Amino acid sequence: MTDKLKQLFGSKCTAINVNGILAEFINVPTKQMKFCEAVNYSFNAPIMLNTDNLGCLGARRSIGFDRNDKLLASTISAENNLPVKFIRTALQEIPVMNGISNINLGLTKDHEIELQPDLYLMYIRPIKVTGLMQRLAKMALIPSVLPYIFLSVCGNVFANCYLNQKVTISFGCPESRESGGIGEDEIVVGLPFSVAENLLHLYN
Repeated sequence: MTDKLKQLFGSKCTAINVNGILAEFINVPTKQMKFCEAVNYSFNAPIMLNTDNLGCLGARRSIGFDRNDKLLASTISAENNLPVKFIRTALQEIPVMNGISNINLGLTKDHEIELQPDLYLMYIRPIKVTGLMQRLAKMALIPSVLPYIFLSVCGNVFANCYLNQKVTISFGCPESRESGGIGEDEIVVGLPFSVAENLLHLYN
């Protein structure tokens, strides 16, 4: 299904499976990476993240490996000159996953036979988002658009999409635009597998 989504939305589309174990080799980085950095990497090659190689405070919070909202809020505040109180309030609305051991990103067509993706994460142009929204309306689906400029890819899109099984949209955060390869004319979108499957029929 990834190939079909890439034909519709562009090459920046990655199939993601949570907690699955692949029989064949998949790259497991030994150095720590940010989640958005791994997403960008996975557009070209499969990669597995776990608690040892995920190195971003925000992503570790979103995925449930660590949760220290006080430290995270103070860090985001210092880096972005935002009020700590505003950040603490916003964090209450950004989902947190639990029970996660590993995340497989960039699943290939062969991988998808072995492991069904849980969701697809894409960076797409605004005009493509317009077409997507039109088709979601035909399916009576309203996407979730969390209005926060932090934890964009890991929390607002990935965790939200996985936990709530909703199409999720974010405009990116400064960190993900710097480290995650989001282009100036791109928006981040998460598609649950079941939605993606039904959505493709509306593009035929």
